[in-house]
Amino acid sequence: MSNHEPNEKIVIELMRLVGEGDADGVLDLLHPDFVSHNPTVAHDPAVATGKQAFAAFLRSTAGAQMLGSNIEIRRVMADGDHVMVHSRFVRADPPHIAAVDILRLSHGLVVEHWDVLQPIPTSLPHPHGMV
Repeated sequence: MSNHEPNEKIVIELMRLVGEGDADGVLDLLHPDFVSHNPTVAHDPAVATGKQAFAAFLRSTAGAQMLGSNIEIRRVMADGDHVMVHSRFVRADPPHIAAVDILRLSHGLVVEHWDVLQPIPTSLPHPHGMV
């Protein structure tokens, strides 16, 4: 067992909960000091914690589109307290999304999150796919 494996398992569980649409389960895996670097997560630290801001995001239209997606994890890589997931979000309504999520963990909880998201076009000029 690698020393990264516990963090990888937590992140895979987080992705599973997102795919199942379990917002409460997702929030349970977030550290009280959670910070999201996604520009669609409105977070004014003077008004709410990052975890509260992310809960509001999950209740938004963008959050609803993410929750319940069929998430196809292609790669999981860990470096210390950071875990990276390369995946495909198959949503009810296209476009589907190619995603790279980078998460920092502390004491078994996700404390920080970055992501890079790209819509997957219906046709590509090559046979390689995006994920």
